[in-house]
Amino acid sequence: MKELEQYIFYYFSSLLTVHEKAAWKSINTEFKIRDDEGTQYATVLRQRWVSTNPNVVALLSEGSEKFFENATKRVIEESGDQIFFNHCPKCKALARTPTAKQCAKCFYSWHEQSTDQTE
Repeated sequence: MKELEQYIFYYFSSLLTVHEKAAWKSINTEFKIRDDEGTQYATVLRQRWVSTNPNVVALLSEGSEKFFENATKRVIEESGDQIFFNHCPKCKALARTPTAKQCAKCFYSWHEQSTDQTE
């Protein structure tokens, strides 16, 4: 999962559709059981958490990377005004979280800066 996709899925998952959430749950479940293939544990998790809904299966038909790319694109296009992209003031890299105050790329810290936009 790419940086922007991870940011959207982890911090703005409320903007995903019901089917996108189910697809994400299916991807996570398959990842979790990949080393337990053929076990009862894998069978039970797959039955309970991997969606067989045709809409979800269609979302995943091109693979998980394409799913993340398409879902992220849709969320940004339809709900971009609801997303806070927290960029480093120095290097403009996307911060790891919407509330981060230190850049993971250049290590610049903006803890002491005011967050009030009216100043």
